[in-house]
This record gives sequence, structure tokens and C-alpha cells, in this order.
Amino acid sequence: MILDIESPSRATELDLPEWTAAEILDTPLSDDLLLRALVCRLRAGKWQWSISYFDGDRGELISAGVEKSAATARLMAASEISKCVENALE
Repeated sequence: MILDIESPSRATELDLPEWTAAEILDTPLSDDLLLRALVCRLRAGKWQWSISYFDGDRGELISAGVEKSAATARLMAASEISKCVENALE
């Protein structure tokens, strides 16, 4: 379930149409690791992005934020994915 980091109690109010608006970008890494960017609309003018990594059935949130537009949220998520990939290569 997506957690609204601005209003955590709102997470229980999410319905199916809101879920279908989510965008996911998976970036495979070596050793079967996966970085996942998720962008979803919280409400008008509020888009949440998050970056998580998955190692098999284990995962962890790396970073998250809220932006005023879907485009800006996608850019932030892409930037965070790039940082993660660059750090993994060092």
C-alpha cells in the first residue's frame, strides 16, 4: 500500500482508481537486485515518488518525496535512481 508521507492516515482511504494512476519503473542491477521507482498522485497538485530496492523477497525504502507535478516527481525519481546506480558502480 502507498503511504501518503504528508498525511499517513489517508493511506486507508485509497481506492482502486487511485492505484491505477501509479507508475512503476524497475531498474535491474547485478546479483538479482532491483531498484524500483514509484510515482503516484496523492491529490490535485501533489505527486509522491519513492525509490526502493529489492533483493529477492526482501526490500527497503531508500528515499521518498512529494512534488507539485507528475513530471517533477518522475524527474526526482529518475535522479534518485541515477544516484543509486552510480553509487553501486563505485
